[in-house]
Amino acid sequence: MCELGTLEKCNEEVQVCKKCGEINYDGVNFCQHCGDMLVDLTYVFCNICGTKNFTANKYCDECNIKL
Repeated sequence: MCELGTLEKCNEEVQVCKKCGEINYDGVNFCQHCGDMLVDLTYVFCNICGTKNFTANKYCDECNIKL
């Protein structure tokens, strides 16, 4: 159950900016207050094997599945 005054909202992802401490909702990639990156956008993880791949890769470096 959601209550007013808590740091989380119902059914929404909460991210706290490491630079300014602002609370960001809705799974945003950049802080809505200072613009700092909240999510590392330089890598993607394979859904099959979990290997970390560069975002430019079309196929996983480990299992060769299309990313």
